[in-house]
Amino acid sequence: MPLLLTVCLVVATMAQVAIAIVAMRALSRLMRTTVELEESARAFRACAAQVQTAGREMEEFVVSLRDVVPPVRRAAEAFGRVGERAADLGSAVLDEVEAPVRRTMDLFRGVHAGAGFFLDRLVHNGHAAKNGGTSDERTRNE
Repeated sequence: MPLLLTVCLVVATMAQVAIAIVAMRALSRLMRTTVELEESARAFRACAAQVQTAGREMEEFVVSLRDVVPPVRRAAEAFGRVGERAADLGSAVLDEVEAPVRRTMDLFRGVHAGAGFFLDRLVHNGHAAKNGGTSDERTRNE
C-alpha cells in the first residue's frame, strides 16, 4: 500500500505541477493582454486629445466664417444687382436700336434688289443695242 500511496502522491503532485504550469501560462497571456490593452488605452487617449484639438480648431474656423459671410453675401448681392441692371440696360439698348437697324437693313435690301434689277435691264438692253436694235424692237419683229 505504501507503493500505491506513493504513486498516488506522485500523480497528485504532477497534477498540481501541471495545473500550476497551465495557471502560469494563463497568467502570462493575461499579462500580455493587459499590457496591450494599456497601450491601446494610451493610444486612444492621444487620439482623443487630437480629436479635441481638431474640434476646437473647427469651432474657431466656424466662428471666423461667421464674421466673413455677411460681407461676402453683401458683395454677392451687389454683383447680382449690377448684373440685373446691366441686363436691363442691354435690353433697353437693343429695344431702341433694333427697329431702326431692321428698317435700314430692309432699305438696303430694297436698294440692292432695285439696283440689281436696273443693272440687269441695262446690261440686257446694252446687248440688244449691239445686235442691231433695242430689245423692244427685236421682240416686236419676232
